[in-house]
Amino acid sequence: MTSHNVTGPLVSAPNGWRIAIGDPESRDITVVPVIGWLPLGEGRGEPSIEGSALEPVVLFDNVKEPIITTVVNTLAGWSKGTYVHQVLAPGVEVREVPEGWAVVDPYQG
Repeated sequence: MTSHNVTGPLVSAPNGWRIAIGDPESRDITVVPVIGWLPLGEGRGEPSIEGSALEPVVLFDNVKEPIITTVVNTLAGWSKGTYVHQVLAPGVEVREVPEGWAVVDPYQG
């Protein structure tokens, strides 16, 4: 298992929270589960999505190579222009998918 720069006190996320990440290069939105929230605290200088005090920690449960990382690290490692499309509360589905894009959600259906 790979863990990318996830240090500090992790607050477990309730079941069902997900992040939808848009990738213009591959023209898809990938949905990944949030497994926790990393409190950043003032003055720590750590990056977060939209300057939030909480950074989502997500799981890519790839077979033989699962990855636990933050959303900021994910965005930095993917193609240019990748963005957070939505933070999905339990029961909420991806909205406003650009025309011609696919939604990749391995937990759907």
